[in-house]
Amino acid sequence: MAKKKLLVVGITMNCAGTEKSFLSFADSIDYDKYEVDLLLAKKEGLFLDLLPPQIRVIEMDAYGDLFTLTGRSAAAVIRENFCKKNPLVYFELLPYVIKMILFPKQKSFTAMRLWVKMMQKMEVFQGAYDAAIAYWGDKTMFYMIDKVNASKKIAWLHFDYAFPPRDDALYEPYFKQCDGVVTVSESIDKSLKEKLPSIADRCVMMENIQNPRLIRSLAEQGDTFQDDFTGTRVLTIGRISEQKGYDFAVEALSRLKKEGYPIRWYILGGGEERDVAALKQLAADKEVSDCLVLLGVTQNPYGYLKDCDIYAQPSRHEGKPISVEEAKILGKTILISSYLSAAEQLDKGELGLICEIGSEGTYQGLKTLLDHPEICAQYQAELMKRDFGNVHEMNKIYKLLES
Repeated sequence: MAKKKLLVVGITMNCAGTEKSFLSFADSIDYDKYEVDLLLAKKEGLFLDLLPPQIRVIEMDAYGDLFTLTGRSAAAVIRENFCKKNPLVYFELLPYVIKMILFPKQKSFTAMRLWVKMMQKMEVFQGAYDAAIAYWGDKTMFYMIDKVNASKKIAWLHFDYAFPPRDDALYEPYFKQCDGVVTVSESIDKSLKEKLPSIADRCVMMENIQNPRLIRSLAEQGDTFQDDFTGTRVLTIGRISEQKGYDFAVEALSRLKKEGYPIRWYILGGGEERDVAALKQLAADKEVSDCLVLLGVTQNPYGYLKDCDIYAQPSRHEGKPISVEEAKILGKTILISSYLSAAEQLDKGELGLICEIGSEGTYQGLKTLLDHPEICAQYQAELMKRDFGNVHEMNKIYKLLES
C-alpha cells in the first residue's frame, strides 16, 4: 500500500514548547504508513538537527519573515516584503493602521487581521497532500487553509482560545474549514467549545506526546548548572516575555532574599532584546541580580531540569506547558500558577503546588515549599508512582487522518 503524504506546517525549530512537543510527536509517527514533509517559515533553530531523518524539511520560498515578526519588527517586515515590491500596498494597510490608532483596545484583533491580509498575498504552496497539519497554531492554520492543497486539514491548538481574547469573526470561519481541531488539554477543549460551539463537533482532545525514556536519556547528556551555589535552585524554561510572569519571580525573589532564604531562580529561554533588558533592570532595581540567572537557550535543557530543586511556572496564562509535563516525568517539585490547565496538569494539586497568579501567589507558593520539605517529598513520591508515557495518544491523530 502506498504511503499517505502528510504535510506539517510550522514556523521554526527554535527551542520552545511547541517545537519540543513536535519533536515527540514526530518521533512517534508511523513512517511505514506516512511520508512526511515539514514546511517551515524559516529553516532554522536549535532543534532542527533533532528531527527524525524520515522527515523532509522544506523552507517557504518567500515571506517566511511574516511568521516570525514581532510588534517591533512588523512595520519593517511588511515594508521590505510587500510595500517595496508594490507601493499600492500602502493604501491597503492604511485602514488597519487608522483602526489601530482609533481603537487601541482592539489593536490585537486588527493586527491579526492585517497579518492574514498580508499572508493571503503569499503564493500557494506547490504540492498535493492527503492531509495537512497546522501544528504551530493559529498563523499556520490561516496559511494551511488559504495556501495548502490537502484532502484533509487539521489545526492544532496549544493555547487557551478564550484568553487573551481573540477575534471570533476571524477565527471561526477558518476553524470551520478544518476537518479536525486538536486541543491539548480538557480545559482548552472546553474553553474552545464554549467560545465557538459551532465547531464543537470538529474538536479532538489529544495530549502532547510524551516520551519518558527519551527525556530521561537526554537528562543524562545535557549541560547543567556550572556555579557552586548550594542553596535552592528554582528553574523556569520558557521565552522571556510578559506572559511568563518573570516579573512575579523577581518580586518573590526580592522578598525571600530579604527574609534570608538561600535561593536562585534560573531561566532557560531567549527573548526580544528589550524584554531581556527590562527583566535585568527589574532585577537590579529589586536588588536580586545575584539571584536571577539568565541561562539563554540550549538544545538540551533536561540536565538543568534534572538537577534543579523546584520547577516553577509563574505564568499569567498558558495552554498546557510542555516543560511542566517534562518536570513531572523527572520527578521534580513543581510550582505553577493557576492558569487554565493547571489543575489538570497537577491532578488538582496531587502532583505539585498551584499558586495564585501574581507576585504574592508566587512568593507564598515558594515560601511554602521552602518551609516544608516534607510537602516536596510527598509530591515527588506521588510523581514516581505515575506513568506519564502516552504514545497511545497518536491513535487519535491516526483516526482523524484515516476517517
